[in-house]
Amino acid sequence: MLKFKNIGQKELIISLLKDNLTNIRLVYGLAELGLDSSNYFLQLDETIFKLMGITTDDDNFFEEYIITSRTIREIDIIKYPELLNSLARSLYHKLNKKYKSQNK
Repeated sequence: MLKFKNIGQKELIISLLKDNLTNIRLVYGLAELGLDSSNYFLQLDETIFKLMGITTDDDNFFEEYIITSRTIREIDIIKYPELLNSLARSLYHKLNKKYKSQNK
């Protein structure tokens, strides 16, 4: 029988952030090769925001989140996987800070 490891919400969200960042890197990489890959974005941002209890009403925050996420395009995640982890954790902390300020 298959057993699943029970992970906490923080680890789950960081994992989703890493998946989202990897997807962004892939889609932009395909676009650089001239392939129309715009239909392949996973759109995990909304799922992550919902899991964290963050509303997406703040356009400035969401835009900052997107811009930060796109920095993954400059990182060789095969050669430097720790930078992928670091960016995912950094995004998590920004989202957590936003959650706390939103729920004062």
